[in-house]
Amino acid sequence: MFESVRSLLALLLDIGATRLELASTELEEERLRLVGLLISAAITLMLLGMAVVMCTAFVVVAMWDSHRLLTVGGLALAYVGGTWISVNRWRARAASRPPFMSVTVAELQRDIAALRASSNPPAEP
Repeated sequence: MFESVRSLLALLLDIGATRLELASTELEEERLRLVGLLISAAITLMLLGMAVVMCTAFVVVAMWDSHRLLTVGGLALAYVGGTWISVNRWRARAASRPPFMSVTVAELQRDIAALRASSNPPAEP
């Protein structure tokens, strides 16, 4: 009986170690995903800012003699609209990610179910 308890304890420790490794892998993947997302966002925002400044200057200079105030106002409204669309897309993207550590939780639930099934053997007729 003592040997059976020792083997069960060894099995539980092995399962726990495996699940801990899986959890650490998922944490690392999430960290790398977030770092990549932040770097991508920073580069995108920098390039977008440069493009907006250049395009604005081009359009205002092109319309300088006829409708410069209307042009500046229209561009400002376009930037506000673009910002609103961008914020909504970022919110949707942030909300659509998979649940945190979902694979680890699923594996732990499977382990619990297997342990319960092995501790309650079916009754023989």
